[in-house]
Order: sequence, then C-alpha cells, then structure tokens
Amino acid sequence: MADFRALCESMLRRCMLPGQRFEADEFGRDEHSSASAGVILNGVASLPCIEPSVRDVIVKSVWSLVKDDGTLRGHDRQANVGTTSWSLAQVLLGLSRFGSPLIRSSKPFHAAMTRLRECHDDADGGWLLRRHDLKDSLFAFYPALLFAELSRDHHWRDTARDVLARTRTHLMTVLPGNTTLIDKILAAHIIDRIEKVVPASSQERGEFERQRAALLNALVGDSDLLVEDRIVQNNVQPRWHHVTWTGALYPCTRHWGLVTAPYNVLIGDRLLREFDVEKGAWHGVRNSCGRGRSWATSLGLRATYLLAADLRIQGLDANDWQKLVDEVAGGRKFDVVISFGGPDRSVAEAIRDRLVAAGLSVFYDDDFQHQLLGEDLAVLLQDIYFARSRYAITVLSRAFIESEWAGNWEWRAVLARMNKQREGYVLPYFLEKVNIPGLNPTIGYVAAEKYTAIEFAEIVIKKIRGY
Repeated sequence: MADFRALCESMLRRCMLPGQRFEADEFGRDEHSSASAGVILNGVASLPCIEPSVRDVIVKSVWSLVKDDGTLRGHDRQANVGTTSWSLAQVLLGLSRFGSPLIRSSKPFHAAMTRLRECHDDADGGWLLRRHDLKDSLFAFYPALLFAELSRDHHWRDTARDVLARTRTHLMTVLPGNTTLIDKILAAHIIDRIEKVVPASSQERGEFERQRAALLNALVGDSDLLVEDRIVQNNVQPRWHHVTWTGALYPCTRHWGLVTAPYNVLIGDRLLREFDVEKGAWHGVRNSCGRGRSWATSLGLRATYLLAADLRIQGLDANDWQKLVDEVAGGRKFDVVISFGGPDRSVAEAIRDRLVAAGLSVFYDDDFQHQLLGEDLAVLLQDIYFARSRYAITVLSRAFIESEWAGNWEWRAVLARMNKQREGYVLPYFLEKVNIPGLNPTIGYVAAEKYTAIEFAEIVIKKIRGY
C-alpha cells in the first residue's frame, strides 16, 4: 500500500504544473488542459490514499480554471478550445464531489452549468462536444455522472432528474445499435447510475437487463477480450480518448459481476499489463508509447485501486489472480452453463435471468444462437461444458433424461468434468424424483418441491460468490 501511495503522489507531482495548470497529455510537454484537470481530480486524486490536504490543493487549482462567464482556461497554445461538454462535465463533477457547497452555489459554477446544458440536445437526449458541434454517445458519460451527483443537491435535483431521464432515452438506443462495445459498456454503466436517481418502468428495466445480458456475453471471445480502444476525432480537438481506453473500463464493469467474471479478469489483466514500469505510468491507447500520459495514469491508478480492493474482498492474492488470468486466457468464459430438457426451458430461463441480473456470465443456448449456427454442436458443447465453464447447472427431470442433447452430449461432458476435478462442478436442481445415470447420490442438490427456480438461483449466486 505504501508503494502504491508513493506512486500516486509521484504521479500528482508530475501532473501539476506551475501556475495552477495540469499536464495535458504526455508527461514533460508542459502543456495545460482543463479536461485533464477534471480527470486527475476524479481519478487518482479521489482515492482514499491521497491526503485530504493534498486533495484540497488540487480542488483549489481546478476551481481557479473556471472563469466568471463559465468558460474554462484553455490550452496554453490553443486558448479557445478548452471549454467543451467533455471538459466542463469532468471539472464540475470533481468540484461537486470534493469542493465546498459554496462552489456549487457560486455564479461561475452556475454559468458553467448553463454552458454545459447548451450541449444537451433536448430532442433526443444526446450530448454534443460543443453547441452545434459533433454529437457522440461517448459525450454523455461525464455529464450523466455530474447530474447524478447533483441530484443529491436540493437546488439541482429537478434539473438533474430531467436531464438524466432524457439522457437515458438516448443511451437506450445505443445498446442495441450498431456501435462499438466501448459505447455499449459506457452507456450501460450510465443507465445503471441513472436508475438510482430516476427509476425506470419495469418494462424499460426488463429491456435494459436483456440488452446488458447480451453485452456481457459479447465482451469475451474464446480466450481474449473483444473490446478495443476507440478514439473520437474532431477537427478542432482531434483526440478524445480519456474514456475510450479499454484498461480504464474496470470501474464500469466491476459493478456487473465479481472480480472473477471473465470480462473483469481480462479488463483487469490488460490494465495491469499495460503499465509501463520503466516510465512509472500508463500510455492509454493500446500500443502507444512515450513518457506516459497524465489522464491515462490517473484513470489507471484508480482502476488498479478498485481491482485490488475487489480481490481483497474475495480473499484472492496475486497467485490467485494469475491463475484466474490463465484460466480465462485458456478458454474459460462462463461462470455457469445451464443444461435442461426442452420442456423445462421456462425454469432454465428464470434461473438464467436471475444469474445474469447478478452479473454472472451464463451460457444459455438462446443467447448464443449466432455462435451455435453452423457449428458441430457435439464438439462445441463438449468444449463449453468441459473446459470453458466454472459450474454447470443441470435442471433434472424426465425431460432431461429423454433429451437428445441435455441427457446425452451435455451430460457426458458434465460427467467427464466431474471425474476430472475434485471440487464441485455440477449444481443439480431436481424438478422431480428421477434417477440420473452417473450422478453420485451423495452430491448436494436442491429440489423444486422446497425451492423455486429463483430461490435456487439465489443459492447458486451465494455459492459462486463464496459466501
């Protein structure tokens, strides 16, 4: 912890330039950026290991960047490009979180909020970089976090709720759209945050849960993360990559599942592997080089802190983490696979819905028809059940025994896996009393006569989470 704190303090010294300025991008350029100031305040400066007195100095410096008319201090060489929805939202978010109530009630803060609101399209709920400028779903990220924060302030509550509701309407179109996985991750994270302020209808929430389940299933391929960095280009300010770096996504995805979930393992692994030990910094966008970047290192330190905290909660050390990484890289993708006979699909689906809502990675055949199409299912299912799953739920009944797939090919793979490992793998759920060939009668099970499908799913969640 002491080494991590020293790294954070060293990073802050490199970021903070003379004259209450903040390093814009690559360390050593001596170029100010107000957007970077916001990232630093919300990133590394937000960590508990930073002394309050140090954070107060950073808050004071960031507050000095806001002018009376609500604009921000511009770049040293491009004074007219510093005020965007991106930079305003990040700065105002940090000031709202760590500044005094007097800041939120001040005229400069209100003026800056007015400028930010001008970048919100009331018609469709989207956000623009500047008024009448480029619109992109990424630009909704920090404004939504800001208004979620302001919703706790009675002065801003009504405005915040209105803006967040409109923003959610826009982001709900992003999830099923032809957009990148990064867009979908950020949109889903923000919709989750908005739900805590402006609850959606049960129908809207159900649709979101379905879209998020599809997203989680799409993040990991056979052995690698499918999410790639994304850069938004604009003629005035060509690179907007503060949140388009895959390694910085862990604070978003960690809320959907355990640190052991395959997508969290691979995002965390990429985060740690991309740290440049020699430079003592992150570079951000993959395969970039140089002396390290202020925004990427700030976000990288915050993500690393959260990753370490989650591992500690689960009682996992560095060796356990490396084992997880190796398992996922070796092909393990699913926390749970569900095997069932066709007539029992409604039971299996109810179990799937609860597990996915809890953030688990689940193989359920209907969710993967695009991958099953045209494949040799005997080979593919053998691989999924034998090598790529952590646990197998079997919904046991006469329909299961009579099923060509569940009671034959899938059950063979389950038995092979059970014979290979000592620790528990199969999680039986008996709908009726039947004899299942090969199932040891001493293995613990749950029966439908005592527990509903949802209650069984809750038991599975507790087992996987190690409670």
